[in-house]
Amino acid sequence: MSIDYSRPLMRGVTHLVMFFVSFIACCFLIYYSNSYLEITANSIYSIGLCAMFGISALYHRLNCSIKTKLLLRKLDHCGIFIMIAGSFTPVCLLALPSESGNILLTIVWSLAFIGIIQSIFITRIHRWLRATIYLIVGYMVFPFIKVLYISLSLYKLILIAAGGAVYSLGAIGYGLKYPKLNPKIFGFHEMFHLLVVIAAILHFIAIYNLI
Repeated sequence: MSIDYSRPLMRGVTHLVMFFVSFIACCFLIYYSNSYLEITANSIYSIGLCAMFGISALYHRLNCSIKTKLLLRKLDHCGIFIMIAGSFTPVCLLALPSESGNILLTIVWSLAFIGIIQSIFITRIHRWLRATIYLIVGYMVFPFIKVLYISLSLYKLILIAAGGAVYSLGAIGYGLKYPKLNPKIFGFHEMFHLLVVIAAILHFIAIYNLI
């Protein structure tokens, strides 16, 4: 395998860097967890986060056979669903009342599982539809806004809301192929990746403050 030079120069770079940053940060997150529940919830979150960035970096940076590329593409899309559900896991298990948290967690992981099945077996869908599916899974939090408001401090709530807003901007830009920047160096897809990085950092800070 070698670097794929046919894509924008910065394609996958931010996610490659974030894989290593996330791995180190998540090691600290798990190390400072205080109970088995915190360790479990944060481990699931960490696996999802690192898997998303790692698989994305491989898919977008490496030049490989068509068969391998298609496999990585499926895994890349699956990784997004795992990351979304993984990000919900610490919030549901550590911050929300058990009943509300378990309901939300079941809904999100069920939808993520459906999204993973779709990513594996139904690969030819429009990018707008794919972006919409990601948003639907993430927006499952809305019926639980009141519970979140009661359970979380304003600081954590702002971090989670800001992260969700940035993820949404990224998904919309991905669907619209916007903004049109420099396609040889840093295009709309790279902006999408950058927004994912920013949102992931905001959510990591919020989750770290749950322990």
